[in-house]
Amino acid sequence: MATKGSEYRKRQEGNATVFDVTPAEAPKFWYLIIIGGVITLGGLLAMPGGLAFVAMGGFALWYGWTRDLRSKDTRKPATFKVTPESIEGSGQVFRKGDIHRIILKNSITDQELPMEMYTTNTNQMAGQAFRAQTSMIANTLNIEMGGKSTAIAGGMDATTAYGLLTDV
Repeated sequence: MATKGSEYRKRQEGNATVFDVTPAEAPKFWYLIIIGGVITLGGLLAMPGGLAFVAMGGFALWYGWTRDLRSKDTRKPATFKVTPESIEGSGQVFRKGDIHRIILKNSITDQELPMEMYTTNTNQMAGQAFRAQTSMIANTLNIEMGGKSTAIAGGMDATTAYGLLTDV
């Protein structure tokens, strides 16, 4: 089952361009879901003594299905305005003269794009694969000003993020 990708729409409001950003859906942690299913099934077959395994497997199933590694700010839709003088987003106004740069960052690794990670442990690989899959839709558009970086939109795949950066 494919996850729904991120997207943005832009519209004019007077002299401002308004961007509405919809984040992508979080991927499922299939490795944990499968392990949880096996543990749950084993617990059901060992009933009544397998009740603890049913509970552990059920928790693993729930956690693998619902876990979203992205920060809460990047999971929800965002709207921001760009005018010739400023950018308004995340409840703040960023004046054009005060902005040092506008960048793309990954909200999971907190690094600028692109990035790489390596391991040889199978279980670590499964966790890294899930984080990598999630990080593909965890890109944010950040404004750096006054020594601080502020995300004004997030939860985007690379295509949406670079398109938004180009349009802003």
